[in-house]
Amino acid sequence: MLAMMFVSAGVVALLIFCGLRNAARRDPQVDELIEDVSEKPESPKPTPARVEAPKSEPWEKNGDWWKK
Repeated sequence: MLAMMFVSAGVVALLIFCGLRNAARRDPQVDELIEDVSEKPESPKPTPARVEAPKSEPWEKNGDWWKK
């Protein structure tokens, strides 16, 4: 049981070590891309055009009746 606990702790430590090592070795192009994206001013998003629902027969349910 003790051996399994040490093996499990070793696996967790190895995963943390590999994650930290890969995080420190980040590609410089990614940093440049992040800077470019953060520098651009945000443009206002266009509002979607209002689409009217087609007229239906009086006995038909509204298309989004389940949203209520």
